[in-house]
This record gives sequence, C-alpha cells and structure tokens, in this order.
Amino acid sequence: MLILIVLSTVLASAYIYWTYVKYITGWHLLKKIPGPFTYWVFGNVPQLGLKPEDQMRAICRWAQEYEHDVVRMYGGAQPYIMITNPKAMEQVLSSNVLTYKYDPYRFFYPWLGQGLLTSNGKHWLNHRKMITPSFHFSILQDFLKIMNETTDRFMDLLDGYANKKEMFDFQEIVTRSTIDVICEAAMGTPVNAIQGPTSPIVPAISEICDVMRQRIFSALNRFDFLFVWTEAYQRQEKALAILRTELSNIIDKRRAILQELNREQLKRDDDGKRSKMAFLDNLLTAEVDGMPLTFQDIFEEVSTFVFEGHDTTASAVGFAVYCLSRHPDIQARAFQEQHDIFGNDLRRSPTFQELGEMKYLELVIKETLRLFPSVPFIVRTLLEQTEIGGYQIPVGASIGCSIITLGTNPNIFSEPYLFKPERFKDRNATNPYDYVPFSAGPRNCIGQKFAMMELKVTISKIIRHFNILPAVDGLSTGIHNLGDPNNKITNPYDARLGFFLTLKSVNGLNIRLSRRSY
Repeated sequence: MLILIVLSTVLASAYIYWTYVKYITGWHLLKKIPGPFTYWVFGNVPQLGLKPEDQMRAICRWAQEYEHDVVRMYGGAQPYIMITNPKAMEQVLSSNVLTYKYDPYRFFYPWLGQGLLTSNGKHWLNHRKMITPSFHFSILQDFLKIMNETTDRFMDLLDGYANKKEMFDFQEIVTRSTIDVICEAAMGTPVNAIQGPTSPIVPAISEICDVMRQRIFSALNRFDFLFVWTEAYQRQEKALAILRTELSNIIDKRRAILQELNREQLKRDDDGKRSKMAFLDNLLTAEVDGMPLTFQDIFEEVSTFVFEGHDTTASAVGFAVYCLSRHPDIQARAFQEQHDIFGNDLRRSPTFQELGEMKYLELVIKETLRLFPSVPFIVRTLLEQTEIGGYQIPVGASIGCSIITLGTNPNIFSEPYLFKPERFKDRNATNPYDYVPFSAGPRNCIGQKFAMMELKVTISKIIRHFNILPAVDGLSTGIHNLGDPNNKITNPYDARLGFFLTLKSVNGLNIRLSRRSY
C-alpha cells in the first residue's frame, strides 16, 4: 500500500511539473520542431536507453535522420533542441545573450557551485576576467615544466606495459597522467596518481562524475526531491565530503606559504626569472571588486579547473593514441616529424618552441577532436524566446550544441567517418563554427592552449618512445565508420562510444606498445 501511495505521489508530481513546463515554455512552439516521438513524463528517455553507448548512438542517429538540422527531444520534462549545423552553432555560441547555463549544469552545483563552468551573469564575467591571466604565455611556459616532469613518469609507467607486450586498456591509465598534471598546475600539489599511492581526490572525482552523468539521463533523478532518497545521492555526498576535506587542506597549506612569502618573491626565482605560480596561488592573491575571494569561491574554481582539465585531456590523448594504433602510416609520418625535430635525442622533453614545430601532430590532434570531441555536447538555456534555425524556441528550452555530430556532418566533411589528418592542412572553412571542439565565442574553453600544449607533450613522447600497435594484429582499418550510428560494431576491440560527461569508449581503448629501437 505504501509503495502505491509513493508511486502515485511521484506520478502526480511529475504530471503537475510536466503541465507546468508545457505552460511556461510554450508547448505549441515545440510541436513545430521535428523530432522523435515523445513519451508522457519520460520524454525521450526510453529511446535513449540506460547505457552510455545507447544514448550516444541514439543522438547520432537522430542527427542523421533529421539531416543535421534542428531536432527536438525531451529529457524527462525538460525540452532540448539539438543543433548540428554551423549556421545555428554560430548563432548560439557567438552570442553575448545566449550564454546562460542551467540544465543540465545544475547537477554540477553541489560540487562546482558558481565556478567558471556553471556560473552566469556578472559573477561569471568577473571570474572569467580574473582567471584569464592564469593562461598568459609566460605562465603556460611554467606549466610546460610540470607537463614534462609528469609525462616522463608516465613514460616509465607505459614502459612496464611495453615489457609485457600484451594488450591493455590505455583509456584506464591515461587519466593517471592528466590528473597529476592538472592537480600540480592547479594546486601546486602532486596527487601521485601515476606512481601511487594515489590521493583520495582521484577516486572521489571519478565517483561524483558518474553520479552526475546518471542524473542527466534519468527521468526521475532529475528531480532533487527524489534524488535525495537514492543511493546515488549518498555516493555523491561521500565523494563531496572527501573533496572538501582534501582540497581544504591543500588550500590552507598554500595560503600559509603565501603568508610567509611576499608576492614578488613568489614570482621570481634565484635568477630573477619568473618561477611557476600555481593556479591556486593566483586565486589566493586575486581580488574581485576590491575584495579577496572567499574560501568557497576558491574551492569552486579549483574544483572546476581540476574537473575540466583532466578528463577532457585524457579523452583526447586516449582517442589520438587509439587512432594512431589503427593507422600505422599516419603514425609513421608523425614519428618522422618528431625525428626531424629531435634528431637522435628522441627521449628528451620538448621546449615551447619545439611544440610549435609539431605541425603534423597538430593535424592528428585536430582530426581526433573532430571525430572524438572530448566534450561532445554544449548546452545553453534560453531566457527569452529566440528564433534558431527557422524555428521559434520558447523560454526555458535547452539548446544542445552537438559537437560530435557537427564533426561528422557530411555537408561539412567529406568521408566524415574516415580518419584523415590531412583534411585540416590549408583548410579554408566556409564557417569557423563548423569545427568547435573547444567551443567558441564568449564562453569558449579558457584552457584550450593549456590543453593543446599537454596533448602535444604527451602524444609526442609516446610516439618517440613506443610503437603503438592495435589490440591484435590485423585491425589497422578497424576505425573506419567508428562513429557511424548505423555501423554495427562486431569486433570486440573496436571502441564503442559513450557519453560520460566527456567522451569515452565503453569497452576501453585497447592497444599494445613496443619500445622503439634507434
């Protein structure tokens, strides 16, 4: 009896909320937008499925079915309008008005609060201006030292896998390098993810990310009053408690160091040159409207930087290495470029100038991000009725910029599912918004130069140290049509894409390594 009462209450609440959403958003306008059949209360969640792989394939399939135009769908009661063409993408991303974020970013609030990813309005603008200098050219050069030291340790870890000469999941271990880089760059504190024992921060971040992904694709857990009764909520709170404790200790220690050193001493080493200054140090010494940041401000921005900076880079490195394993000809050309730059001294760390000389490797990275964008979707919420793609979109609707289906739009890229780095050489885009792996416009990725630098450092060293081989012999062409939702993947070693806040393969990125001899 109690179960029936609870179920009736849930359904009644959902119906009231559904009716309310239909009223405030202008249901009649949404009906004019093409899209798949919508179920009452659950929206399109039944078609999306529960598995990340099914969700990704459904979205890619709808993009194809509706000719890469504007598509209407529902996540429970929340309307989403997916756009997959450059003209509509430009209208949304270049706008200084269509910058508001709410759904699904509200699920990040318990952790990231009003950090740069999730905040809006004046708060976002002030913090954007405050944080931008942290990615100045001179500071990026300081970060390069961190990246080189960390990736050297990562090469030692990979050397163990090369010794075994066995297949392994590269996706599972690459995060250990990127989390070490971002935590030391952000907080001046290594978390020892590569060599261990790892910091409690690492599994806590993984746990809370999994909870947030589940909420996004749940029809019922989207409601806070239902979510607080779930096991997922308990997992989230436990992970948050760990993160608050660990980051609080780090913040307090860095603050104490700053109190002992004046700012000029911190910024200069014994030679009078600028020494590395952690992102956290900049936050601890920054002011907004003449006032220092609160502890909560610092916690949210550091959390945002760590969250955005490690998993996205790990995704990009992982898929780039996977693609090279399946295309030995492209790998050979990338290695030749490295040899031209480093000569026989192939194991040393690159300089800032040498990273700029890696032109072909940059093409490989761009092509990887076209097929496998680390952030496959960017979302905005409308605060006023707006015409997009010839349709009137009502207030409250979420605009989903589908970066992953933009990259495989056949109207933009010929043979869109083939891995061809040369397509970016001397490419004259008809619209700069037809390729936006780091977003674009006023809310573009503030750390994209940091990310590209880390990608080049990491992939360059892997290529110079190892031959990257497919999971088993004979898979050199297996990547073709990988992202095509109509392609039935039968090979167990082919990556199967899924949305885990960032793009990942649900069955891993399986490769082998062998040491290069030279």
